[in-house]
Amino acid sequence: MIFIISSSAREADLLASLCEQRSWPCQACASLSDFDKVVEKNHPHAVVVRQRLQDGHSDDLFASLKALRIPCPIQIIVLVPANCSQRQEARQVSLGADCVLRDPVRTEVLLEYLAKYRSKFRNLDVHPDEGTPSYDFAGAQVVPHEHRLTRLNQAIHLAPQEIELLRLLHRSIDKVVPYPVLYSEIFSQRFAGDTANSRVLLAKLSSSFRKLGIDLRSHVEVIPKSGYLYSRRARRQNTRN
Repeated sequence: MIFIISSSAREADLLASLCEQRSWPCQACASLSDFDKVVEKNHPHAVVVRQRLQDGHSDDLFASLKALRIPCPIQIIVLVPANCSQRQEARQVSLGADCVLRDPVRTEVLLEYLAKYRSKFRNLDVHPDEGTPSYDFAGAQVVPHEHRLTRLNQAIHLAPQEIELLRLLHRSIDKVVPYPVLYSEIFSQRFAGDTANSRVLLAKLSSSFRKLGIDLRSHVEVIPKSGYLYSRRARRQNTRN
């Protein structure tokens, strides 16, 4: 996955379009906050980032990636203005940039760097989501990058939205995940008060766990008008939603 981070919609769309023309999976982000929201789901092998963004600088990106501790190598290209000083350019390299390109950006050169990085990544024989560790959930093992749920010698495949719901619940153990967060992160839509989509998804996930002999609803409680609460310890089933 290639991430394009630029607060210029025109630039981000252009670069993303050039990647898509070459059948390279990519994701355009307008800000660092947008990047932080999606990077956990799709670990990048290359990032193209503007030095100055609407909510920070490329410096902040390096700190963010370091905190994620992604084991897969990430190649980073920083785009800087034409008047960028040598000292500023050298700082990007010292922070971790693999390449620094000045304006006007020569797209053919940029694409050659990305092609080189893609080749390097493939030669490592790693999965782009390999950095996402498996974890225990209600007595089963979730393997995110394989979309698998396992228990003992049994394994079933989960849909992407099921994996995403598990991720949100696991990330907030013993805390309510609000409906607005569920709808924004899973369904990419604003929550308007109708919980039908989340009810259907929870029922589907419960059915998946049931195939492994686990009562998911004894661990996931529906908090009326609030959201979902996951607890490692099984509790009395609450079917209100």
